[in-house]
Amino acid sequence: MRLGEQSAQAKKQKTVSITVSIIVSCLAPCLILSAFSSREPLHYRLASDPTLKGKSKDGECMDYAIALSSKLAANGIHGRLIFYRWHLQNTHQKGSHVFVMYHLPDKTEWVVDNEILHPKAVPPEASLLQRVFLLSNAPSASVEVEFQDGLNHLSYF
Repeated sequence: MRLGEQSAQAKKQKTVSITVSIIVSCLAPCLILSAFSSREPLHYRLASDPTLKGKSKDGECMDYAIALSSKLAANGIHGRLIFYRWHLQNTHQKGSHVFVMYHLPDKTEWVVDNEILHPKAVPPEASLLQRVFLLSNAPSASVEVEFQDGLNHLSYF
């Protein structure tokens, strides 16, 4: 091959490579979004979105709660953020957390946080403490929970 032919072939390969990169970068978000069933209600898809800031990331419950509550409110779904401190009994492990609680026009309530994949329906008459344990799938682990009422009164969206 002559030098001119090699240069033309290299340009052609570069063009193909760029084209493939553009196609892949355009298709990737579509594939991620299509992973959600369109049969699921909007609130469920929003809360389950793995690309939402803080979703499935340790220590990023606040980022997730703010991102999700903004998306829900923008779609006419309202609720509140619930802040609490926790302490595992007989240990030095303690921390704080926030989760999203929202209600739908059909009078159902849902809870979700950044640590679970999908929102969970809240049984009627469930207490706030029962909602915390609903998120963790534990009936009532040996954990002390203290709600941050000052923040909770201000956290409606």
